[in-house]
Amino acid sequence: MKIWKYLLLILIGFLAATLTSCGGSNSGNGNTGQLSLELTDAPGDYKAVYVTITEIQVHRADAEEGTWQTILTPNATYNLLDLRDGKTASLGVADLPIGKHTQMRLILAETNGDSTKNILGEDHPYANYVIEDIDGSPYHELKVPSGYTTGIKLVHTFEIEPDRPRGLVLDFDASRSVVKAGNSGQWLLKPTIKIIDTVYFAFLTGLVTTSTGPVIPDEPIGGATVTAQVYDVDTQEVTIVQSTETGVEEVNEGEYQMYLEAGTYNVVVTADGFSTSCRQVTVDWDDDDILETFRLAPAVMYWITVELDLPSDSLEEPATIEFLQDTLNCGMIMVRNVNYPEGNVYHDDFSLPGGTYSVVATYADEVLTDTVTVLGDTTISLDFTNP
Repeated sequence: MKIWKYLLLILIGFLAATLTSCGGSNSGNGNTGQLSLELTDAPGDYKAVYVTITEIQVHRADAEEGTWQTILTPNATYNLLDLRDGKTASLGVADLPIGKHTQMRLILAETNGDSTKNILGEDHPYANYVIEDIDGSPYHELKVPSGYTTGIKLVHTFEIEPDRPRGLVLDFDASRSVVKAGNSGQWLLKPTIKIIDTVYFAFLTGLVTTSTGPVIPDEPIGGATVTAQVYDVDTQEVTIVQSTETGVEEVNEGEYQMYLEAGTYNVVVTADGFSTSCRQVTVDWDDDDILETFRLAPAVMYWITVELDLPSDSLEEPATIEFLQDTLNCGMIMVRNVNYPEGNVYHDDFSLPGGTYSVVATYADEVLTDTVTVLGDTTISLDFTNP
């Protein structure tokens, strides 16, 4: 078993012992086992995304439909963007009856009761909100459809066994979960959450550096995006399974780590000013920690301008645009994906290295595709009003 698993189990044991000593329930009767819950996040384009979790509930496999057991009451506000680069926040440790559980749900607060400060040093204006920008009017309240009452339901089967702590990590993808509704102007939280069972995961970890030749030493690249992707040859679809960013502080600059379940992945690394790098990595859950170092060559970047037209009666859901590239080592990979949550006409600029890309745009049930060769600044026009 790898060292990270040992450390995680030691941490779970320590938290459990602390909880018990502070008045938590006693799990030594053989009828219960312990569940540790942690929260993490994939990279996002916002300054901060705050969610307030009041309760965590589970559903046993042998319980009646609609029967839920409250196992934790965090009553705390979390900035999801603090939980990148492999960082996690503990949601607590709970004693559960032994046996199989099939579902979990998170109950979010509707009003703020947290006394902590946000990244601007101010009180939280809402229970759930986005800070889009530091200047101007940065706060946008996040409306949570059904999250206040029926909760955010997560389907995942896990077994509680006596004398064997179980750890789950809730990977909250903020960038895909925050949606700006087109016509109403509301900001919605439609959570995309992946549950990672720490019994069946491996740590992929490593360093991203420059590759500038034999004379100039390699330098770590902070803020690079590292994604683990799966390409389905039959459907021609690329799915991002996990995503993180390399560290930017002096002590961890260029370093990354992510949880991965058993399988084969295309690990793709992108950074502004550098060429895209990709490598196939096969993970077994009982592997030692997997170390993969990427060296990125400098590249000329070109501005990509996207002009997007949505119907005047556009739905309260985003259009998604993916830039895919066919590579020798990995097959088709996703170099960039962008959500355009605001209709009806949207204009955006970002940069990509030169090359040929397949562009896949999705809105509601409509899909537009195109191929573009980027040899200079390029404009892409996508019209869903006349697909």
